[in-house]
Amino acid sequence: MRMLRMDHTHLDQVATLPPPAGYALRPYKYEDWDACIALMLRCPDPAYTAGPWDRGLCERSMLFAADPGGTYGEGRGQLVYMGGELVAIALCSATGYLNQVYTLPAHRRRGLASAAVTRVLAALAAQGLARCFLMVFEENEGAQRCYERLGFVRSMPPLNIGHESPAETGG
Repeated sequence: MRMLRMDHTHLDQVATLPPPAGYALRPYKYEDWDACIALMLRCPDPAYTAGPWDRGLCERSMLFAADPGGTYGEGRGQLVYMGGELVAIALCSATGYLNQVYTLPAHRRRGLASAAVTRVLAALAAQGLARCFLMVFEENEGAQRCYERLGFVRSMPPLNIGHESPAETGG
């Protein structure tokens, strides 16, 4: 697996985008933990090969960027709903690591991730952060294009992670 790091260094210039008609956006609450895990489980990334895509992986990933107590405070977590169904999330650490961006496959390419991510970026700017970064699988070109439209730029060469064979890593 190869991942790209992308950075956004102009958070003060981010214009929030509204969700499309029929969708509602709201900040993350602690009670949303299980719903976010369930959403992540429904959106496995085909590029992830380092182990099973299971509840344990999703919980570890969410905990990695969460505040103590498992929250994403001050607007750093944004959830998108259609009716009563959670269809997209964007969750970011207090230090500006955008660690979780997921959209259910049936709801992709509608601007949901863009609406959620721009709200997260604006929240970071309001908290005085100057930058945000994320990691994205090199194969996930759709996500990369979305992030580039939002002002992220690649900041380093792809990183090999996981359990590739020597042939895959050039070793």
